[in-house]
Amino acid sequence: MSLNMEGQIDGVFESVEASRTVDTGGAWVDGIWTPGTPSTTPYIVNIQPASDREVDFLRQGGERITDARRIYINQGDMQLIDQTGTWAFLGQQWKAVKVDNRYWRNYCKVIVTRIDDQSGGPA
Repeated sequence: MSLNMEGQIDGVFESVEASRTVDTGGAWVDGIWTPGTPSTTPYIVNIQPASDREVDFLRQGGERITDARRIYINQGDMQLIDQTGTWAFLGQQWKAVKVDNRYWRNYCKVIVTRIDDQSGGPA
């Protein structure tokens, strides 16, 4: 039996509005790279602190971890969620480092880390 978060997320935990911005790609135009337009999708997420095990997993990747969180997406188009793009919630920008998105569940779990440079997303 799989974990079912329906009725638990908002009944017990407080969810917040979030958005995910993904670049739609780009193209070479007359020898010059032209970036695509960003696409932003709204979501409702529940934010939890990352566990020690998850933080250890992130440290093994060699990146500096400023703030790691676990978010559960419980409203929005979950079929589009993958590791690309930038998340925005709590007035900060975050990048996904691990995504657990299974089609048979009614939620998606994403481990995110806060981006140091809040001026324009991940470098």
